[in-house]
Amino acid sequence: MMTRMAVAGPSKLATGAAGRIVAGGGNVVDAAVVSTLTAMCTEPGVCAPGGGGFLTIDVPGKSPATIDGYVAYPGQGFDGEATMQEVRMDYGGGLTTFVGAGSIAVPGVFAGLELASKMFGRAPWRDLMEVVAGVVENGFPMGKAARDYLVEAGELIPALDETARKALFDGDRLRDVGEMVVYEGLASTLRYIGEHGSEVFYRGDLGEAIVADLQARGGRLTRLDLGSYQAIARSPLSLEMRGWKLDVNPPPAVGGVTVALALNEIARAQGAGPGVWANALVSAFRTRLDELEAPAGREGAAVRALARAGLRSPSTISIAVADEDGGAVAGTASAGYGSGVAPAGASLMMNNAVGEIELTPGGVGAGIAGDRMMSNMAPTVARKGADVVAIGTPGADRITSALVMTLEWLMCGLNLSDAIEHPRVHPEFGEWGIRVAAEPGLRLDSLDYPIRLFEAPHMYFGGVNGAALEGGDLHGHADSRREGAVALVG
Repeated sequence: MMTRMAVAGPSKLATGAAGRIVAGGGNVVDAAVVSTLTAMCTEPGVCAPGGGGFLTIDVPGKSPATIDGYVAYPGQGFDGEATMQEVRMDYGGGLTTFVGAGSIAVPGVFAGLELASKMFGRAPWRDLMEVVAGVVENGFPMGKAARDYLVEAGELIPALDETARKALFDGDRLRDVGEMVVYEGLASTLRYIGEHGSEVFYRGDLGEAIVADLQARGGRLTRLDLGSYQAIARSPLSLEMRGWKLDVNPPPAVGGVTVALALNEIARAQGAGPGVWANALVSAFRTRLDELEAPAGREGAAVRALARAGLRSPSTISIAVADEDGGAVAGTASAGYGSGVAPAGASLMMNNAVGEIELTPGGVGAGIAGDRMMSNMAPTVARKGADVVAIGTPGADRITSALVMTLEWLMCGLNLSDAIEHPRVHPEFGEWGIRVAAEPGLRLDSLDYPIRLFEAPHMYFGGVNGAALEGGDLHGHADSRREGAVALVG
């Protein structure tokens, strides 16, 4: 008999893929793996399969783990000259990033998902890849979130690559919502990785062809970068607050640490409300800016910051899955703003993490080859008694505040849906000093900082996807701030 599950993700394509693998006997981790990769392949511009991410997994009978399949700095053994192009676009109120082959970090997604499958999954790896290949083989409809992004970025980034231009444009016209997007060769590439394992991507002929193609375009990714890459199963950063046990993304990622610091300060404060939340978030973000963003020594700095607080450490899509047996998986993945490159005709659009200014506080292109890059991602599993909740969100540095606000309301007794939809605050640091962005519906007279008030709930504040078993009820919720989908499968 199939196990029933709730799945929340960015689209019906992602939740539908979960349904297909569960119908074939897959478990909660298999559902998370296929949902994550499907979303990465079918949200062009928003994400891409040449990226990386994390899965936080807590299933009965096994110790919780966070699977680190995040991107790493490239350039081991590289002695050439890498090239990147600066791009300025209006998306998100205006941003600058760097794209091209030189902006591509070592992708970790295939190693990470395969490790999750081996450690916790039930379905064969080949079957997982076949489900995703089946979704993309004959094309998939352009989604609203992807098109909204591509209106700003399409001509500047993905249109630089012939494969992407053919998939996303009809001549010079960007395809509309619902029109079919076909990445020629993508299904074949996924099946090849499914048949032979991620080994062919990292240490086989597929990786060799990718490196040769990227270096011919000015990339710094090397065979040594791919060959030495390993996904890592880390012990989550575990917190106990108000009867809840929270498992969040541990160091060297900074997102989970910042969530932990903010929640810890809220729990210690007298009273509650927007003023307390804002002060806690400002304090956590100050620690992050002052101590956690240096390209070297990030993990040690995170451990020291957590120890001071009395805690111990052992552009993006999010997936959440919970099953009727109390198993839960939260996943978050990203390819940045996209590099605009699909190497070697494999139709695997690549990340631009090396060119993301907000992820490279030491300067674009800085970092030690082979080290994991900085990440805001913090997929989280929360458990209280028989109740379990898996949540994650996109949103750059707003990932932290979105999760803190959602978890705070969850621990205060709201159900998953109400906790996700509750108005949020977020601290902003800039030339103006410190101010607090806020959604309507909050009493803001207790804030000690200038306020930037939004007129309505806004995707700026993230887009939390959650799945839960609450009071014996299996359900999910996709944040109304962004397009998403929920499905009950099994």
